[in-house]
Amino acid sequence: MVTNLEPWLEEMSTQSMPGGVAACALAAAMGAALIAKALRVSLRREMYAETDRAAMTAVFHTAEAERASLARLAEADVQAYRAVIDTRSRPAGDPDRGRAWQAAIEVPLAVSEACYRLLDDLGGVLCQCWPGVCIDYEIGSELLRAGARGGRLAAQANLKEWGEDQQATPFRVRVEALMHAEFRQADV
Repeated sequence: MVTNLEPWLEEMSTQSMPGGVAACALAAAMGAALIAKALRVSLRREMYAETDRAAMTAVFHTAEAERASLARLAEADVQAYRAVIDTRSRPAGDPDRGRAWQAAIEVPLAVSEACYRLLDDLGGVLCQCWPGVCIDYEIGSELLRAGARGGRLAAQANLKEWGEDQQATPFRVRVEALMHAEFRQADV
């Protein structure tokens, strides 16, 4: 399976796309997959109380949903940034150019937000994981943190590139919320 990534990685190293947001989304999808795996393996054990099993099952379902979402966002980033490149010679007020920049900001924001949805659910479930898979859970968490931060950084950079468009205000508000989420996660 890992060898199937080689063409994608080759494109990343030689072409303009996929880029950083697609990489963040893919890394975060791998993180969500590791968390789901750790929980799946742990849930096969009979050593958990029903309340612990319920909490682990809920996080498992969130991890599976966010894994799928993040994988789709990796491809969405390629499409969104392609539109930015295709409209870059148009004037600043051109509606197609504005829509392209909006998508190029929306995708990294969505990556970061998806990561935080799962990170916020992780809570005390790590201490409930079967010891043999705790490292997968921890590595998955780190990949999610990297995806969250990378998505936020890319959204900020794209906002700066887009300029002072009035339609950028809601995106700036979301970036600010992500900065607060990042600060909260640093304390975890």
